[in-house]
Formats: sequence, structure tokens, C-alpha cells
Amino acid sequence: MLTDLIFNNQPAMTKFPSNAQFKPGHGVASVKTYRYLRLGMLLAVVALGWAMVEERNQPRVHCFLGSISTYYYTPVHPVFIGVLVALGVALIVIKGRTAIEDAFLTIAGVLAPIVAFVPTSNDPNTSCAKKMAGVGRYQTSGDAHLANASISNDLHAYLFAGTFAVILFLGIALVQRFYRTAKVPNAADECTRGTWWSLIGAAGLVLVGWLFLTLGFSWVLKGHGIAAAGMIAFLAFAALANGFMSQHTTPRYARSYLAVGGAMIGSGLIFLVIYKGIDQNALGGELVLAIEAVEIALFGAFWALQTVERWNQTV
Repeated sequence: MLTDLIFNNQPAMTKFPSNAQFKPGHGVASVKTYRYLRLGMLLAVVALGWAMVEERNQPRVHCFLGSISTYYYTPVHPVFIGVLVALGVALIVIKGRTAIEDAFLTIAGVLAPIVAFVPTSNDPNTSCAKKMAGVGRYQTSGDAHLANASISNDLHAYLFAGTFAVILFLGIALVQRFYRTAKVPNAADECTRGTWWSLIGAAGLVLVGWLFLTLGFSWVLKGHGIAAAGMIAFLAFAALANGFMSQHTTPRYARSYLAVGGAMIGSGLIFLVIYKGIDQNALGGELVLAIEAVEIALFGAFWALQTVERWNQTV
């Protein structure tokens, strides 16, 4: 989580025995909150999957669109955006076991709302889109100016939140430093060098975001695919980080994380070879949907394994 980099730089996990008998109080509340956050992310993905299946099962439809992102133009629209924003927030706030894992999850979380706010291109001419449009469940046309205004508004709100976060965390860091200096002279200073570098990095990202939105909005409108690919890549890196840093886990789990992370990267590369060099319309035009399903399933496996491993742990 970004706040870990800002305020502590040394993420730590408190482990409870597998047969721990919790007493009412801080310990059980912390571990339950951590469990619910992890499980809530899986449930959000399940909700999106169900929404897509329900559209597939509509009378005279019985097909899937070419990608998950295309459901932006269907009744799944609110669920699609809500799930990605919820996942983004969860990935940002959840605590990684190491600073590297933490950073990868945070970057993936930052990209998730961008995937939601900047839609993929609308192609109403695919066979499934035509079927859905025929029963009034696909947006075949719209006001392009209004759509662009919506994207601009959403991204401006997102960047404002990021700007406010940097200012807020900077204020908290300064107050903490002043308090420890003035009130508790011998206390350890939590505002380490890493704290200030983290704040500088976060401010730099926000500044770059403002510059892109202000000077290169036409490029931003085409950023959906880049943000989606980046999010998947950093989730894969998080899985690999858990595998390589085996001192923080058991060999069995480390091997599993390496396998899942490697499979995420490998399947992505295979997709690129097919999509860019062989046939974009492979699998009946559902190639993108297939790779998305594979990547989500693999990340779900990683997240489920990690949830099991950390079931009795909390931040």
C-alpha cells in the first residue's frame, strides 16, 4: 500500500497460529478486516462475471462479446466500472508483505480505474454486438462529445483525488515529524528518507497525469489497452515477487506463485504473437476475451492461494 511506503517502508505481517483462539478485541478485528478485504476482491470479480453471463443468456443473444471491456456499452456498464474502481482501491490500500510486492499491487491499483474510465473502442458490427443491439442491450451509437466529456470528468476527479492524497499524506508526515520532535524527542522518526522519496514519486505520477490529461487528451482517449495491459503485467509481477522472495513464504507457495506469475506473462506473450502477427480474429473474434479470462483466472488462483497462506495473518 502507498501509505506503507510513505509512513513505514518496512511492511510487516503479524502472524497468528493456525489454531489461534481469538478473543474479542483488536487482534480479531484486524485479521477479519484483512480477510474480508481479500475475499471482497474475489467477490467483485464474480459479480462482473455473473453480469456478463446474464447478458449472454438473454433471449436471441447466447453469445459473448469480444472482450470484457466491450461490456462498457451494455447494461453491464455500471458493474464494469464499479468493480474496476473497487479493485483499484483495494489493490492500493491492501498491504503487501514486501515493499516490492506492495509497489506492484499499488501500481496495478492505480491503473484499474483508468481501465474503467477510458473505454475501449465501440464496434457494433460484430455478430454478438448486433444480436445484443437487436434486443436493445447494446449501445450502437452515442454523442461522442458527451462521451469524451465523461472521460475527461472522470479522469479529472481521479487526478484530483490523487493530488489531495499527496497533500494529505505530506501534511500527516510533517505533523508526525513535528510531534515526535517536540513532544517525544527520543522516539524513532517514521519520516525516513524513503518517506520523502515516496512522496516525491507519488507527486511525480500525479503531475505526469495532469500533463497527459491537459496536453495529450487525444492520446489519453486511446489509453485503455495500455492501462489494461499494464494492470495485468503488474499483477503478474506481484505474483512473481512472492515467488522470488521465498524467505517470506514456504517453498511450496513460492513455487506456486512463480508458476502462476510465469503463466500470466507467458500467456500474455502468446496472445501478442497471435493478435499482432497471426490472426486478430482468432477464436471467432473472442481472442481478447479468451486472454482476459485466462489472466483473470490465473490472478484469481494467485489471490486465492495467497489468501489461504495469509488466512491467519494481518497487517
